[in-house]
Amino acid sequence: MSLSRYQHSQLRRIEASLRRSDPKLAGMLGTFGRRCAGQRMPTWEQAPTRLDRIRQAAALLAKAATAIAAAIRLLLAAARLLAAAARALAAAVCKAAVPGRGRLRPGAQHAFGLSRPRVRWR
Repeated sequence: MSLSRYQHSQLRRIEASLRRSDPKLAGMLGTFGRRCAGQRMPTWEQAPTRLDRIRQAAALLAKAATAIAAAIRLLLAAARLLAAAARALAAAVCKAAVPGRGRLRPGAQHAFGLSRPRVRWR
């Protein structure tokens, strides 16, 4: 982690005031710093870098794009099923009509389950 000169100077001032106010605590912190100097900070304690935030945003965008694509696929599948149902309904209506006469056969029902239509097709 890199700090600016201003941040370094602030840390030095904090350290100096801590040494003046509580020398025992400053000694313990110094010992801790020397013992842990070669170790890396655990990842869960590190502040995310700009690159980490960019990667996180890209991952969220990829998830959102995947969800949108799945929703579009579902919508298209529903539209295809609706079109197939409309074609089947139209075919049923055409089968019920007697060719040449332009009327429905006796006993055949209208496409929506109603009684025979009164209109003659010619």
